[in-house]
Amino acid sequence: MGLLLIASACSTGGSGQPAKTVVVTRIATAPATTTAGTAASSATPSTTPSATATTMRELPGTCDDLLPAAAIDTALGRSLGGRTAFVVGLPEKDIGRLGYLNCRYGLPMGSAGSAAGAVAKAEIGVSLYKDQQSAAARIPATVDDYVSHGANASTTQVDGQAATLLTGGTGAGYDEPTLVLTSGQRTVAVTVHESAGAQTTKDLSALANLALTHTGG
Repeated sequence: MGLLLIASACSTGGSGQPAKTVVVTRIATAPATTTAGTAASSATPSTTPSATATTMRELPGTCDDLLPAAAIDTALGRSLGGRTAFVVGLPEKDIGRLGYLNCRYGLPMGSAGSAAGAVAKAEIGVSLYKDQQSAAARIPATVDDYVSHGANASTTQVDGQAATLLTGGTGAGYDEPTLVLTSGQRTVAVTVHESAGAQTTKDLSALANLALTHTGG
């Protein structure tokens, strides 16, 4: 699929926790089907778990294990190409977070060291918290942060689950369409760069559904 490059990272989350960054260089491949609607539906089952049956203690893998680039391409119905990078975060006890994944797709081809500052065509963040209450508490804070940066917040659904679509923000990190939601102990945040496609809401929902389906216990 490509050449796997490991890049050491000293980058941290907001609480100063260390993280591991992995950059994957791959050759762009065509999605599993050529029809966007068909490809997306094959990757998004009709039922998304709203909560796990048992308490999760950790996410069951990394971006490369759970949300590989091929699955992203299939969900979107097109190949994003470029490179993939991901961060595995450590626990943050002050907010009850047990761990998180930050998965970035369609990064420009170039040196591995520039991945952190490059613009990804799509990005998925999945955080796991100690309980449902801790996870649910993070969504209003995220929405308020985006709104304070000029974003418009509207309600939508991801396979029957309530989600918030954030658009029109200003400033780095706030100016791309983003979808956030919570499911059980997890929160999911998905961002799609505008150049990745016109059907932004559909793309965001497809990737959010994929993340929920593949990161459960």
